[in-house]
Amino acid sequence: MSRFLTLFFVFILFSFVQAQDGRWAVGPHAVVSFPQSELKTISKTGEGLGVKVLYRLYNTDILQPRLDIVYISYGERRYSDYNYGATLTTRNESFQFTAGPQINQKKGRFTLYLAPMGGLYIYRTVDSNPELYYYTGYAVSRTRASSTKFGYTITAGTLVDIGLGPHIDISFKYQKIPGAVKTENDGQTFETDAEDINITIGVVFFLSED
Repeated sequence: MSRFLTLFFVFILFSFVQAQDGRWAVGPHAVVSFPQSELKTISKTGEGLGVKVLYRLYNTDILQPRLDIVYISYGERRYSDYNYGATLTTRNESFQFTAGPQINQKKGRFTLYLAPMGGLYIYRTVDSNPELYYYTGYAVSRTRASSTKFGYTITAGTLVDIGLGPHIDISFKYQKIPGAVKTENDGQTFETDAEDINITIGVVFFLSED
């Protein structure tokens, strides 16, 4: 978690330096994931980093096109692989690419928003051998399993104008990914829907039009 927080605070410092009033807005944020239902088989929680991109339409600030890109790690565990005679580390991770409209309602310094979106959810299980890093100088890893699914999300949040240019961004996100979890029973493979709840906190800053 510490490496995610370090990168996140670097993004925040950068946003305060570069904040401008423009049509394009970028929002780096930290993500905490709480898998629900069948998705709990991956991990109890996950954490990661994301960025959202917004565009201010010329005729209204109520409706904005939005793009989200998120990476979440669901933790690591170590196990012994007797076939290779080594201790391996396995990691579950997710890459998420979603897009849709963001609907805004400004209330003084606060801007409440709702964002229904859809997109691609990529889940991977990656095995790596950290011991080889000391001999080769680079990480040796392989993807053991990968799944790409289409899903949808609904996000509710608020932007807070702190008077310095950038806005603090806090949101709650519900996601559903049909057929994301595969289980086997009596030689048959079944796909079940997965649900996830995310809490995000970040900063939105506006890019100069120059």
